[in-house]
Amino acid sequence: AGAAVAGASTSPGSRRMGAACGSGQQPAGAEGAGAAGAMAVERKTRPPQRSEGAGFLIVDIMSGIPDERLDPFLIWHELPRSFHPPGTMPGAPMHPHRGFSECPYAKEMVGKDGPGPMDCFLGKDHEGNKHSMRQGDFEFGQVGQGLMHEGVIDKNWSGYMHFFQLWINLPRKNKMDPPKIINCASAKLPVVEVSASPKVTVKVLLGENVFGATSPVVSRHVPAQYLDLELAAGGQLVHHPPPEMQTRLAYVYRGQPVVGGTRCSAGEFLLLTPGVHLMVEAGREDAGLLFIAGRRIGEPIAKHGPFVMNSRTELDQCMRDFQAKKLCGNMTREVIA
Repeated sequence: AGAAVAGASTSPGSRRMGAACGSGQQPAGAEGAGAAGAMAVERKTRPPQRSEGAGFLIVDIMSGIPDERLDPFLIWHELPRSFHPPGTMPGAPMHPHRGFSECPYAKEMVGKDGPGPMDCFLGKDHEGNKHSMRQGDFEFGQVGQGLMHEGVIDKNWSGYMHFFQLWINLPRKNKMDPPKIINCASAKLPVVEVSASPKVTVKVLLGENVFGATSPVVSRHVPAQYLDLELAAGGQLVHHPPPEMQTRLAYVYRGQPVVGGTRCSAGEFLLLTPGVHLMVEAGREDAGLLFIAGRRIGEPIAKHGPFVMNSRTELDQCMRDFQAKKLCGNMTREVIA
């Protein structure tokens, strides 16, 4: 009720694209780019695991890193790839949010006997709108003023699951904007084939002109990139993020790639130094990592559970609004499928 649901015709362009010399976008003014050179790994951590939602295990990817080094990113969680027997994955029952954008990514979800109709998160918001999130899908939810939603799984489902959740902060002026959720099907997200042999691909969840491809999902208030990089053994990749996006972070979910000259391994979070380009080499085995970059907001951050504002006073108002059932705004939902 009250949600605008659009079957957007937005196309990501060619699903498979070549890129000369494995080079990403070249930022304006970077012609004599050797000055800044390649990004390096400033800090490498192996994040802790903890219980989340209704009792499932997550990796708290950015745990222990100061907020100012992560700006504009707030949290980044991994639901590690694992097998779930029937009824053992409770999901996240109805819960509130205010003040940021949430970005879940369904890296993998497939039944124990192969793909099937139950391979999905069943989502619902405070206005009763429903949506199913399947393997490879991406959601961009500008929470803004506030929303309540849930993501649950059929109790009879059993299979393999690998999910990620990223929160991107909003500037003070946009924290009370009306909530809007964009649900984007995997088939509409561009996957660029940077190299055919060894195979190297880049899936563009957020970002413009990444190896010539642009995601149909746009982070309007905070310019950001969110990329899924997959490299077959021996594969290499060079990517140039926009200079304005000075916060650059990565998480390795497969293999032992060399990132910025440093050997890394699955389960490690990477805080990257400034630089013109990112260099990744797969090594002797296949590798996969997520890369995020964003423009810093530079404002105070006040956090409490599902609320992210700029001051303690504003957080107190969140609690009062939630208790008075005044937290949520009028929802808009866009479906790109």
